[in-house]
Amino acid sequence: MATGGEDSTRYVKDDAAVGGKLPVMCDPCGRRKRTTPAAVVCSSCDMNLCRECRQVHEIYAAGEHVFVAVDENSIENLIVNMQGLDVCNDHDRPFVFICKDHDTLCCEYCHFDFHRTCQDVSKLKDIDTDVKSSVTKYVDTIQEAIVRSQEMIDNCEIKVQANDERRHEIMSKIDSKKEEIIKRFDEEKRRIGEDLDEVIMSDKTRLGDVKYEAKSVNGNLQNFMSLVEAVDQHGTDVEKSILNFTCKQKTTWATAKLTELQNSEYTVQHTLEWSDHLLAIMEEPLVTLRHAPRPSAMGTGTADNDHDVGKA
Repeated sequence: MATGGEDSTRYVKDDAAVGGKLPVMCDPCGRRKRTTPAAVVCSSCDMNLCRECRQVHEIYAAGEHVFVAVDENSIENLIVNMQGLDVCNDHDRPFVFICKDHDTLCCEYCHFDFHRTCQDVSKLKDIDTDVKSSVTKYVDTIQEAIVRSQEMIDNCEIKVQANDERRHEIMSKIDSKKEEIIKRFDEEKRRIGEDLDEVIMSDKTRLGDVKYEAKSVNGNLQNFMSLVEAVDQHGTDVEKSILNFTCKQKTTWATAKLTELQNSEYTVQHTLEWSDHLLAIMEEPLVTLRHAPRPSAMGTGTADNDHDVGKA
């Protein structure tokens, strides 16, 4: 049982009423145009409730609820929902005794089975007021624990957010370094491309000249072969003698010219030589994520768990 004042019982004073009091009506019923007297007050939600509405309220309204009885005969007769703290978990019976030898609450079954021979067992209803109110000495400690736990909740949320921000920062650094590497490769690609263009253009010019000269030789020899066939079939002995002498000169000229052109008929071969340093780092991690050591469970200080990024 708990004790409260007039605000807890939610009575309305009215000198014209019998006894100077009017019972408070049920709030949910009032919204439905009903005049049902309230049986209890939910002090958690500040709401008057009849018995029917209390059941609905306790099931469907969010949060924990403390119900105070509305009793016209005794304003101080208040009922508190103990949330199961007043019931034995083993026997589902209300606590009746307190055993100070074992510092535990007992229902009648616990007392009979385990605490009959204990020296310091008292009935809860016989405990004096000072002992009943001694719970107030724990209130400050509980309030401090509430504040501390809330700070811990806030700190956890801050650290989680900081970890997310740190992750984004690390990923951004990797992306930035990636862009730097890509930019460096692009610069190397441009430089290599310019070198290739210069060499290939030189090859193209030289091969074009060789091709032109080879076409000239080929055309000259094709025409000469036509003449050879004509003289061989229809020419005189003198014409055949002249042709025979000319064939010797033409052969010498063609052989020398083709040998000269063949010496210019080549292309420069191209290969890539990668930096040994680049090849080495390609076989190992480019970047390493380092973790600060976790704080010891026995330590008194707080270690910072921020992550450092080590560069390969």
